[in-house]
Amino acid sequence: MADLITLTQHAIVAGFGVPGRAAAEWLENRGIAYCVVELNPQTVERCGKSGTHIIAGSVADEPTLIAAGIRHAAQLIICVPNDQAVLQAILVAKRLNPTIHIIARCAFTSAGLEATRRGAERVIVAEQIVANEFLRILEGRAEEKDAPHPA
Repeated sequence: MADLITLTQHAIVAGFGVPGRAAAEWLENRGIAYCVVELNPQTVERCGKSGTHIIAGSVADEPTLIAAGIRHAAQLIICVPNDQAVLQAILVAKRLNPTIHIIARCAFTSAGLEATRRGAERVIVAEQIVANEFLRILEGRAEEKDAPHPA
């Protein structure tokens, strides 16, 4: 991964759990430079050793976003499971780089609405996804019961 000083038009991935790793893999597969911001120091140490461009800190903290190159980044992908941190990060990121494209993860619909109001272009709301998955499974079960069964 390129040195932070030379990164421009890169992506910042906040949080390196399952959603953050998926986003980073997508970026990697397309040759898009990125920097990961991760709160867990053990994850930072382990992933840094394997070559991931990763820094320790909270995405909601201005110095951390500056260190990740927010002023020259093209997009911020916020994958952390903390709605308050997500909402704060959106405000800080938009103040430092008004044109940055933000994709945010939120747990609740109310936080998702607030994330949009604060400037996130796309928001993934966990409770809506869970509700949709319940409906998909229930519909599948209803169709199974309605299907003719062999005698």
